[in-house]
Amino acid sequence: MSEREQSSSRTGIAPAAALLCALAAVAYLPALKNGFVWDDDLLLTQNSLVKSASGLWRFWFSGRQADYWPVTYSALWVQWRLWGMHPMGYHAVNVSLHAANSLLLWAVLRRIRLPGSYLAALIYAVHPLNVESVAWISELKNLMAMLFYLSSIWFYLGSEDEPPGTGRDWRLYRLSLLAFALAMLSKGSVAILPLVLLGIVAWHRRVRGTDVARAIPFFAVAAALSLVDVWFQRHGTGQVFRNAGFAGRLLAAAAVPWFYLGKVAWPANLTFVYPEWHVSAGNPLWWTPLIATAGLTAILWNYRRTWSRPALFAWGYFCVALVPAMGFTDVYFMKYSLVADRYAEIAIIGAISFAAFWVARVKAVLPSRTGAAALIAILGLLTWRQCAMYRDARTLFLATIERNPGCWMACNYLGATEPQARLADSIAWFEKAVQIKPDYPEARDNLGVALVRAGRLTEARAQFEAEARLEPESPRARANLEWVRRLQHEF
Repeated sequence: MSEREQSSSRTGIAPAAALLCALAAVAYLPALKNGFVWDDDLLLTQNSLVKSASGLWRFWFSGRQADYWPVTYSALWVQWRLWGMHPMGYHAVNVSLHAANSLLLWAVLRRIRLPGSYLAALIYAVHPLNVESVAWISELKNLMAMLFYLSSIWFYLGSEDEPPGTGRDWRLYRLSLLAFALAMLSKGSVAILPLVLLGIVAWHRRVRGTDVARAIPFFAVAAALSLVDVWFQRHGTGQVFRNAGFAGRLLAAAAVPWFYLGKVAWPANLTFVYPEWHVSAGNPLWWTPLIATAGLTAILWNYRRTWSRPALFAWGYFCVALVPAMGFTDVYFMKYSLVADRYAEIAIIGAISFAAFWVARVKAVLPSRTGAAALIAILGLLTWRQCAMYRDARTLFLATIERNPGCWMACNYLGATEPQARLADSIAWFEKAVQIKPDYPEARDNLGVALVRAGRLTEARAQFEAEARLEPESPRARANLEWVRRLQHEF
């Protein structure tokens, strides 16, 4: 898989583009048969604004949503009118967007003249780490943000290529800024783009004052919309997702790149909810990733003028792209796990681009197209299999429990979705959730209700009392206690 596409004619590029899209479509073909899973109800199927005629206006000009991502919600609003409760249409859109993003990635890497750009795009198209973003309808936000993120880079590079003062350079620059704003309005994880643009400039030449000036509007958009995102999340829930000091957040942040780098290189045992990290500054092992990160960065920086320049840029991009997911600021899902496959969608570009660059430069590693084809086939097969996890919510959480037995959230969900006739199984799931996480009020509430249904009132009262201790101001907890006391009195 050589870099001949750099000099290919249009007739040569078209078949390569068609192959790229076909491979992405085939790898994700099982996703088309999948249904709705966790959070799809909140964002789509039970979202009153998606179903409302006025929803489109409210997505942009009200604070009704937990996140200010009006581009994504607008896309869901349109799709609801096309597909309704038929999940195949939504999945087809996600797969199509992923194929388009793979093409855009190839175009961007070609434009910065990166050896191995087509191989990088192929790997991106079929890598199983992207399955969560593609096979889960709710992650349309990831795909939309990536579409505009890559488009912004493409337009920016085009403005750099045009002769200054022609007018076309500023038109492309404004399109780049608009695309970035749309990316931020799809999902805020793309806020790192201004740094990426300066990094691309530095890849080709020394960064000048004019380059910094051109990046300032991008930094302004990133800062403004990031603050809006933070306000919406805090205004929407008011919850504290993690109790961690600066030292704990720093140590966890240093471990994040190594976790995802491992998943990129060896995408085995990918799961929906990974085990929680119990970071302790008193444990020397938690200092190892920080030391390794600082050491590797120092070495690559020291030799940046010789052999380490490509590796430094790839490593720098990878780490910068992960900053929004490092836990310095919290998002809702971090109450379950600090890491998730979907958080790596932007960062994975750095790792696979460097791998493809290295293969293109050291041809002895993959001496023929056969080796590259084998790699793509293996990754595609893993992606095909991973898509099956997202068939429906119960399948997803059963697979999660298999790979992460300590996932208390999955246990609670499985207990709540057991058929009515399998009350004993529901109770067992709730008991497991409470055993894993004793301070989980929702599971204690569900367990108490299930125990009442089973006629075990004394045990149910104990669960409701525990729930009341965990949430003393909760009306639900007080009502449950009053309910079970009344039942005990009656019997």
